[in-house]
Amino acid sequence: MVQSEVHLDHHIALPQLPRYQAQILVGLVAFFCFGNSYDGDFVFDDSEAIVNNKDLKPETPLNSIWGNDFWGSNLSSNTSHKSYRPLTVLTFRFNYLLGGGLHPVGFHVLNIALHCVISALMINVFAILIGGLAYDGKGKRLNLAPKASFLAALLFAVHPVHTESVSRTLETHSMVSFHSEP
Repeated sequence: MVQSEVHLDHHIALPQLPRYQAQILVGLVAFFCFGNSYDGDFVFDDSEAIVNNKDLKPETPLNSIWGNDFWGSNLSSNTSHKSYRPLTVLTFRFNYLLGGGLHPVGFHVLNIALHCVISALMINVFAILIGGLAYDGKGKRLNLAPKASFLAALLFAVHPVHTESVSRTLETHSMVSFHSEP
């Protein structure tokens, strides 16, 4: 995008916030929208992927995560679903260890926190998508569309399409993969 094409920010009647303030505000707005889902229970597939998954338990060797599917079955087994998400299973195991077992609150709090952080980071993504890549004389990246990227990140933070990803414990894989389905 040519720099002269970025005129969108001049038409937005908002004060320009410093980047860190804008990111904190976006994260807080995301929290206020989805924070009420912290006390949900395990539902649907959570029983197989979390409650009955042996890879979450401390007595299971950590390296078994790399050879098993999302549901805890060996990848070479005929009964394996072949859905390989080791980073998500690692976060489940971390939740299990940190929360002292299978308490859904810890899983929900992680999803809410991940959504808040991702929403705040989306300001940087939208700054590049809307304003393009530009650097000052010292090599620091410039945000040529700070107001537009802030509004886009706010829309991302509050959009109802993220409800399932944030409120269901099993959907941590959506957060870990930055809100995209595999």
